[in-house]
Amino acid sequence: MQFAISNFQFAILALAVCPGAITAAQWTAPVNTQYGVVPGPPSRPVQASRPQSWPGTEVRPKQWAPQNWSPPGRGPAGEHLPQAEMKPCEGAQIIARVGSDVILAGEVMPGVDELIAANKDRIPADQLEKQRELLIRQRLNSYIETKLIYQDARRSIPEENFPQVEKSLKKHFEQVELKDLMKRAKVDTRQQLEEKLRSMGSSLQQRRRAFVQRTLAEQWIRQKAKLDGEITCDQMLDYYNNHLSEFDRPARARWEELMVRFSKHPGKAEAHALIAHMGNQVLAGAALAQVARVGSDGATASEGGQRDWTTKGSLVSEVFDRALFALPVGRLSPILESDRGFYIIRVTEREDAHRVPFLEAQVEIEKKIRRQRTRKEMQTYLARLKDTIPVWTVFDDQPADQQLSNRPGRPRR
Repeated sequence: MQFAISNFQFAILALAVCPGAITAAQWTAPVNTQYGVVPGPPSRPVQASRPQSWPGTEVRPKQWAPQNWSPPGRGPAGEHLPQAEMKPCEGAQIIARVGSDVILAGEVMPGVDELIAANKDRIPADQLEKQRELLIRQRLNSYIETKLIYQDARRSIPEENFPQVEKSLKKHFEQVELKDLMKRAKVDTRQQLEEKLRSMGSSLQQRRRAFVQRTLAEQWIRQKAKLDGEITCDQMLDYYNNHLSEFDRPARARWEELMVRFSKHPGKAEAHALIAHMGNQVLAGAALAQVARVGSDGATASEGGQRDWTTKGSLVSEVFDRALFALPVGRLSPILESDRGFYIIRVTEREDAHRVPFLEAQVEIEKKIRRQRTRKEMQTYLARLKDTIPVWTVFDDQPADQQLSNRPGRPRR
């Protein structure tokens, strides 16, 4: 769940409870004309319990399972299948029920597929389906929480007010959210977006309905969980004193580099001559960034050789690590050598290891305390809803040893 509530959302909540009341982010480099330095040494989900009986009905949760759908890893008759035979569910299949609402695979799977596609190079082939199922569980948990909160809101909002609430939310979807959807889908027209969504087992109508429910749920939980309570200075000081290690910061440095790769030259002598030439250009007054763009082989050469903050001890090469935290700021290093090539570096900014003082940490502490409160309030509130609203998912029939995670999911922020 997201808890960042916009003015628009507050206006909708006002409309829900009061119609018509709508209200409106050190080493010294040689100072000579030639880099004739001897190189340094080489180195380098919700697992909802199934009630024994449903309020007002004798329908068992198992009867809600689609006839033609088996949980991942299970065959039609319930037998376990090899991981390679697991298949993603179809968009129109029901994968969960929350009270009278259903959650379709088409609502959950597009986001899962996007994450899998974006990280496929980092997921071993034999782990792909397990990761897919884990993502399905996580996203499904979020959808279940949204529907639980949405249903609680519907029970509290006067029926005669809801059409106007829904109308306002749909209007906002058409004017704002639709453009964002089209941008992310990389399409130019509404029709192209609809076609792309349908190819993923979803639809524009489905996305609009999900937006309405999610938006109303977000503002409702903010009201119910009292997320805006005051946090006193004493409470922040207590947190600081009890979590001092959270405010310790290691030494770090920001730097820039020139590099010549061995693989691009016949031998080390040629590579050394080139790195020395680039270093002498900088010593003569040329901008290091310009020299890097023209002749460096470094990963950030196109960005002028700029390297972001690097924590002490995080580099594989001890030579580089030692240089970053001993070289005077603004001074060129000697020629350094790794197994890949020759380098010249210059530290542009450095911070020593330190502990953030309380006065500087208060904003961060307030956020931490508020997150803790939010989690606690959410867990209490959702637990109360699950006691009154029946929840079933396709994973309920899986044995415990097949479940990737049986802990209640943390509400998404």
